[in-house]
Amino acid sequence: MSPAHETLLPAEVDTLQEMASVGCGQALSALGRLLQRRLDMDVPETWAGRSPGAIADFLGALGEDLVAVEVRLDGLLAGHLVLALPESDAGKLAAALGYPVAGEGWSFMAESALMESCNIVGSAFVSAVAQLVKQKLLLSVPRLARGNGTACLDALVDRESGSVALATRFSCRESPGPLEGLILFMPEPGKVRPLLLALRRA
Repeated sequence: MSPAHETLLPAEVDTLQEMASVGCGQALSALGRLLQRRLDMDVPETWAGRSPGAIADFLGALGEDLVAVEVRLDGLLAGHLVLALPESDAGKLAAALGYPVAGEGWSFMAESALMESCNIVGSAFVSAVAQLVKQKLLLSVPRLARGNGTACLDALVDRESGSVALATRFSCRESPGPLEGLILFMPEPGKVRPLLLALRRA
């Protein structure tokens, strides 16, 4: 993936990555409290491609089946926030929440637990950014998809909105077993400039 989207200046990329760091830091702290485990995060990266759906295609090229949960963000932060984990790690997360994935596969309750996790992640992310820009920001109810990375993300995010993402990797090394995943903030095309202006004024 390209290190930065072609329409963004390096300083603008830095501003968005700083925002993602603040938002994801709060989001993972909230998820860690829910799990009663420490979650570590990497420095956010900007993933960008030249064609619609580039992020979905990139995830598909990783060759792993994923479980992804998306919340749509409205207002100044217009776009999508996606919590994505390899299916085995998503199963560990569901089990840590009290809903193990048994031999018959994913239950309604296990999927609901992951959707509630994304709701907590999204709410904490939005609250952190709202404090930065001093505006009220909104998010939708979560939706879940499972399967190949490309099909999974295509089910949740329009291809036109899928060429740029702020990607933050996270992991947990504590017992009962390690897990890792991604938080993706995927801004709506044409909606980044107002967000950048608000962040510069913060």
